[in-house]
Amino acid sequence: MATMYFKTETGEPFTANAVTGDDGVAKGHCVKVDDAPDNIAEWRMKYNFSTSAVEVYATVSKTDDEAVQAQLDANATEKSAEVETEKARIAANAG
Repeated sequence: MATMYFKTETGEPFTANAVTGDDGVAKGHCVKVDDAPDNIAEWRMKYNFSTSAVEVYATVSKTDDEAVQAQLDANATEKSAEVETEKARIAANAG
């Protein structure tokens, strides 16, 4: 397991650097977590203050490339749904 520091306001990664992280903890900007998963890109991690655990986007079992593809697929699905909703709204207003 790795040591990571997460922002106190959002749970997003703050740093993996011990000097910077310990300084952030002292100033109240972040929390220190000693059981963050190894070999996971920082953008995939978020600290959940309710469960006191690190959550990993697209699970730990996926590689970073697979997680990126999952994010792209989710974004495309969301965009498609927005387009369909907008089409339905335009059609409803036209009639």
